[in-house]
Amino acid sequence: MSYYPYEFEAQIEYHDVGSAKYAYRVVFVPDEVAAELPLERFPRLRISGEISDCPIEAALTPVRGRWYILLSKKLLGAISATIGDIVQVRFQIADQDFVEVPDVLTRALERDPAMKTLWDRATPGKKRGLAYRVASAKTDPTRQKRLEEVFGILRGEIDMRGKLIAK
Repeated sequence: MSYYPYEFEAQIEYHDVGSAKYAYRVVFVPDEVAAELPLERFPRLRISGEISDCPIEAALTPVRGRWYILLSKKLLGAISATIGDIVQVRFQIADQDFVEVPDVLTRALERDPAMKTLWDRATPGKKRGLAYRVASAKTDPTRQKRLEEVFGILRGEIDMRGKLIAK
């Protein structure tokens, strides 16, 4: 018996969404598994589990009445898999509001109560995007630059791409 309530095998597929820039390696969730999930309430249902014994945190992404799990190059390398391979997928439904916030962002928000209030008002999805923006920085100068961008986004001064918003 698996620790995870949802389990299936799937073939890794190339998913082209109309442009070479937007082509992904994915596994589609079988219809019978999708039918058991609260996808009407959470169309981008967050999950945690494993693919071929490698831990994952992901969101199920809808496309034309089906849902898929996006497979990163890092994950594919870790499981030594490519398009056409069959993988074992096991998962559970994750806390839909959980956001992993990097320590540097937490400390910056603690130092600025007004910014913390704006952060608290943001949706979990927006928080995840902003947190990722900071967490993915590899150097301290880049982290500081991205913290400034995040604060600008929260204040409504710049958009999610880092571009100034004309007022």
